[in-house]
Amino acid sequence: MLVQAACAFLAGDVGADASVQQLADRADVGVGTFYNHFDNKEALFEAAIAETLAEFGRFFDDACADVDDPVMLFAHGVRMTVHLSESHREMTSILMRLGFGYLAGDTALAPRAAAGLRAAAESGRLTITHLDTALACTAGSLLGCLHVLAADPSADVARTATALAAGLLRMFGLDDATASDLASRPLPTHRVIQSA
Repeated sequence: MLVQAACAFLAGDVGADASVQQLADRADVGVGTFYNHFDNKEALFEAAIAETLAEFGRFFDDACADVDDPVMLFAHGVRMTVHLSESHREMTSILMRLGFGYLAGDTALAPRAAAGLRAAAESGRLTITHLDTALACTAGSLLGCLHVLAADPSADVARTATALAAGLLRMFGLDDATASDLASRPLPTHRVIQSA
């Protein structure tokens, strides 16, 4: 319950500025109980962030378990991340608040994304000359699109997701027709996950 309370604050305006008392109140526990589980609020927020990132990773692993093509997997990952802005608002709010460092740094997401990009490059279908730059471009463009969608509720999420995936695929060397085709194929079905 404490981790869920921390996630709720991270997704909202208060963010990590929430006090221990506010966190305990949101979790419906006493402050003493808080300290039985965490040394301080920073430790709780780190646990909430770790859980959010792990949940994000599990979501993609589950949804794309049957996708063998690494380029298609990359395109699906980009599009599904954008679609989370509709289906998992709290999770995407946390990702936007965490920012670039958590998406491109050494976290649960970056190693997974790096492995996917490396596999796509090794397949010979994408041209990735510098993996860290490719990760930075992917993470930065995803964050940018999530912020655009959050700022404009009337924006077309599916169109944004498809355009971003196609643009990244073209940037990594695919021709327009192939990039557009891969970026517009049906997304895999997946179980519904609960937001943290």
